[in-house]
Amino acid sequence: MKFLIYSEVTAARIADSMGLPEYSYYFVLRDFLPVLEALGSVHLIERPESEVDALYDEACAAGEPCIFLSFSPPQKTLLNLRCPTLPVFAWEFDTIPNESWLDEFNQDWRHVLRRLGQGITHSQMVVRAVRRELGAEFPIVSIPSPVWDKFAALRNASGGLPWLKPVRIQVRSGVVVDSHDPDVGPYIFGPNATARVVQAIREHESAVARSRGEALPEQPAASVRQQSRLGITRRYLGEWYLKVLRRNLPFLPNPSARKISVDLVYGNPEKRLEPKNTVEPPHPLTAGITPRMPDWEPSDCQLELSGVVFTALFNPYDGRKNWADMLTAFCAAFRDTPDATLVFKLGHREYQSAMHDMLIWMARMPRFQCRIVLLQGFLEGRDFDNLIRASAFAVNASHGEGQCLPLMEFLSCGKPAIAPRHSAMLDYIDESVAFVVDSWLDATAWSHDPRLAYRTCRHQLDWSSLVRAYQAAYQCAKQDPERYERMSAQSIERMRQHCSQAVAIERLKGFLGQDVEHHATAV
Repeated sequence: MKFLIYSEVTAARIADSMGLPEYSYYFVLRDFLPVLEALGSVHLIERPESEVDALYDEACAAGEPCIFLSFSPPQKTLLNLRCPTLPVFAWEFDTIPNESWLDEFNQDWRHVLRRLGQGITHSQMVVRAVRRELGAEFPIVSIPSPVWDKFAALRNASGGLPWLKPVRIQVRSGVVVDSHDPDVGPYIFGPNATARVVQAIREHESAVARSRGEALPEQPAASVRQQSRLGITRRYLGEWYLKVLRRNLPFLPNPSARKISVDLVYGNPEKRLEPKNTVEPPHPLTAGITPRMPDWEPSDCQLELSGVVFTALFNPYDGRKNWADMLTAFCAAFRDTPDATLVFKLGHREYQSAMHDMLIWMARMPRFQCRIVLLQGFLEGRDFDNLIRASAFAVNASHGEGQCLPLMEFLSCGKPAIAPRHSAMLDYIDESVAFVVDSWLDATAWSHDPRLAYRTCRHQLDWSSLVRAYQAAYQCAKQDPERYERMSAQSIERMRQHCSQAVAIERLKGFLGQDVEHHATAV
């Protein structure tokens, strides 16, 4: 069988695409390659609109079955190809988009999936959500990214508890911010820490803007997208005001007053009401300290990790990841524990504004002795293995996950988790492999809906439960190593059953049927 595969982000672009929309689809495609190669021939597609059908026609002429796997969300999957097409997609909600917006019919996933006739996703939650909309017999299967096998060497060579000796990580062309660094301390500790760090950030951003010849610092792509969403939301608020609220406001007696209120809702630039800034200092500091934020430009450096290390990998501009809860709960849990370390491995090109925000959050916390490390850089091979080796626990505090590759990878290496049990994580997280964090449902919008219309739910975390989970994990590591070893072994076995290549091959063979079975037998 011939597999044509495509993702918008390619191997050549991944280093420059970290944090952009759907960048993680490249990693999913990469992890599926060994599975597809075991079942047929694989052709990587760069321009599906011009390449797919030509290759499909060649395969048909040769009597060879051919299928196009588009590693992309349904609304971005082509519908007009002759070649049978399957979207391979992740989704973090328990409902799928069942309406369109802005005259884009493909935003209604029911329309897309009916046209394509089948699909592959990564969790049983999404399988249930699709079949609620399209019927119990709709052909869709959950096949998590097969990440387990690629860590066999690391599992075999790890040996010993990670916190018993330091681990050095070589960071190439990266940035490390360490709360134990004396140069960072003045910005996060002390009575004026919040004012000091905010003023230093403002000075740094102004200097960057001047060096670029810009009026303002460049904003990350996530911020630009948020502004467009806010514009649509402002329109809906304005319509609601005009049609519902205005007639019930007797305290706006004249047309000019009503116009001012409408201007405020719609965002008249001449009458915009700015909220009071409660963080930035009202005047420069006068205590003899001149704030000067470090440049934090990428360079080669070395990071040494020791003690009980908790690690989280995420895009800091992805609001689902909920890094503020991860950070503040850790500082509260280990205020007096110097050998507890939290590593934030960040994945986005525009890292400085995220690091600035994290420093502000640290400055707001009471003085803490635990260690916070912010690590920016694309780690590959031995460097990434060393980060896993140094870690005692993987941490997740997200509002929803489509599968969470970093968490699956760390568990595959025998690193127990601190994580909630919801969304895609329901398939593999429980008390045998993780310290489970409580959560509850909260109304929200689908992640790519610019209307921000409440149509689904996300999961809010219980912050106190996260604090207790941190503390319980630390106590397990320090005082009950037998339990830790048991959780480690159970994590490896759980992920072998969940996301190994053998599991993916069997599920894909069962889903695609006799054509794949025939090829596998012939091989």
